[in-house]
Amino acid sequence: MSDAAHRHRNRRGTLLAVAATLMFACADTLSKFLASRYPVNQVAFARYSVPVLALALVYGPRRGRALLATRQPLLQVLRGLLLTGATLSIVLAMRLMPIAEAQAISFVHPLLLTLIAVLFLQERVHARAWVAVAIGFAGVMLIVRPGGGYATPAALLPLAMALCYASYQALTRHVTASDSPVNSLFLVMLVGAAATAASLPFAYGRTDLRGASLLVCAGLLSGSGHFCMIHALESSPASRIAPLAYVQVAWIIVLGAWVFGNVPKGWTLLGIGLVVAGGLVATLGRKAPGVPVPAGLA
Repeated sequence: MSDAAHRHRNRRGTLLAVAATLMFACADTLSKFLASRYPVNQVAFARYSVPVLALALVYGPRRGRALLATRQPLLQVLRGLLLTGATLSIVLAMRLMPIAEAQAISFVHPLLLTLIAVLFLQERVHARAWVAVAIGFAGVMLIVRPGGGYATPAALLPLAMALCYASYQALTRHVTASDSPVNSLFLVMLVGAAATAASLPFAYGRTDLRGASLLVCAGLLSGSGHFCMIHALESSPASRIAPLAYVQVAWIIVLGAWVFGNVPKGWTLLGIGLVVAGGLVATLGRKAPGVPVPAGLA
């Protein structure tokens, strides 16, 4: 490949990744709005079922049953359940907390992935990773500091999301070698749609046309974000794309201020900055093949 073509592919990957972060941020902002009117599981169901249908329409005619092909079905199911748990946790967190603070705390998942790699996968990490962990958790402590307004049980929800998502990413490493990204995404969405659909009889809010349209929009935005991220990774290496995921925090702050009037200030804003800095150090410190891309939640 020529240098010009290589640069073009990198620019394309960068633009797609930034577009993905905007779509994820819009999906999360819309989810926070919807979660104040509908049960959290119903919002999560929309964010899984709509992308499943969209993926089936786009890839189904070409791949048919091959879209369900996997060499590791149990791991794919577990990944789907972990991501579903992460989605339910963050949507409920955004219902109870300002969106920027909830999202910022959840972005400690690269740091938790470092801990999982060391404690459970027996991986050796560079000292820089431990510095990243310290920076990130210092940021979390600033956000949830006593007297800061967020030292409540609700602050545990984005941490639960981060733990679920870090575990999901750890399992992703084991399936990427054998399953295609599109198949992996479709299977995860399918598991999430099935799991949240099973919960609907226990908590379901009646929707009018406007509400149903917004739920579909949330699903389309989330699915489109994943679609863009897949193609971004096809154009550029993960080591280049991964840091761009933190642009999502900036989008979230802007959208949270615009839609909900929530503007982080003072120590809280510093805490958000430290969480992002810690995540960037952790992400940039990994070699390209193993870089987990912190995408928005499905």
